[in-house]
Amino acid sequence: MKRAIFLFSAAVFLASCGNEKEQGTRKSGFELKGKLENPGGEHLYLEEMTAQGVHVTDTTTLDENGEFSFLNANPSLGFYRLRITDANFAMLILDSTQKVELTGNARDLGNTFRVKGSPESELFWTVNETSKKSFQKCDSILRAFEAYANLNKGDNAKLEQYNKEAELAYTTESKGLNNYLHDVINKNPASLVAIVALQQLTPEYSEDGNLSYFKLVDEALMKKYPGSAQVKAFHLGVESMLKTAVGAFAPEISFPTPEGQALALSSLKGKYVIVDFWASWCKPCRAESPAMVKLYDKYHSKGLEIFSVSLDEKKESWMEAIKSDNLHWNHVSDLGGWQSAAAKSYGITSIPQTYLLDKEGKIIAKGLRSEGLAAKLETLIK
Repeated sequence: MKRAIFLFSAAVFLASCGNEKEQGTRKSGFELKGKLENPGGEHLYLEEMTAQGVHVTDTTTLDENGEFSFLNANPSLGFYRLRITDANFAMLILDSTQKVELTGNARDLGNTFRVKGSPESELFWTVNETSKKSFQKCDSILRAFEAYANLNKGDNAKLEQYNKEAELAYTTESKGLNNYLHDVINKNPASLVAIVALQQLTPEYSEDGNLSYFKLVDEALMKKYPGSAQVKAFHLGVESMLKTAVGAFAPEISFPTPEGQALALSSLKGKYVIVDFWASWCKPCRAESPAMVKLYDKYHSKGLEIFSVSLDEKKESWMEAIKSDNLHWNHVSDLGGWQSAAAKSYGITSIPQTYLLDKEGKIIAKGLRSEGLAAKLETLIK
């Protein structure tokens, strides 16, 4: 059973959004005020989330009754957070026309806040709460399986049966969340919340990796908010996705090997190729290593190659991981980390990430882990 890491990080997600201000004259009339329980004279910061980082747009202080109001904020359409500390904040979607009221507990703002007057912020909260509960259920299933496995070591029959039951429960919960997110997107394609929902979808449950939903949201947002910097940035991201969609030819990658010699992805044409984005510091990537080794050993003689692209920054760590995990196939890296040219051209925002190419270099599947790759290769290579 696969172990997925469910983390919705605003900072990571919003790295795909631009930091330019919306052009033109903003409308006036924005208000953000509210009342928080358990006040202690805290400072409040209203911050815009951008690709360049977090930018403070206004500040205020809770009074003795816990009341606050922002007097100088005039936000363009985008993602914001109301912060007390780096670990205590509320995520919002704001625009300059809104009159927003927020309540909650100053000691635990992120888990207690409620918002009125900003429909997108309200829906944003609902989507994240629903996703969080689903992720917690999936994590509980995984933890229960691990505990059961530890108690029944050596009893393969029991483990296999329990694994099937746990896998079914896990898949049912994951697909249920996907269906919910699809419904949110279909009903709100011209909302920034749809971008949030897209980021939480599981690509394995969609034949096109949810590309059709990305296109739906892109078209709706560009039609409604053609001047928004956030929307323009999302549009550029979708254009990048189309370049690596199933059916497209894989963009070229030509990086140095650990020995310092340039190796091009195109040099492997004529073979089935798994393009594998990973890094030595990525625990889920390393957890996949044993299964990937078995996959390579089984199919290499039948025409399979693996082209691993590391997002490491330190050559020593990269080479040590290759040796430690016995990854005896093609490896390349420009040691650029997340700023790697290949990561940018493929739109990589999380790892591990894989692309399966046919013999002509065309992408025939993406986002598959070792189990999914094994099933796909079984149908391709006889």
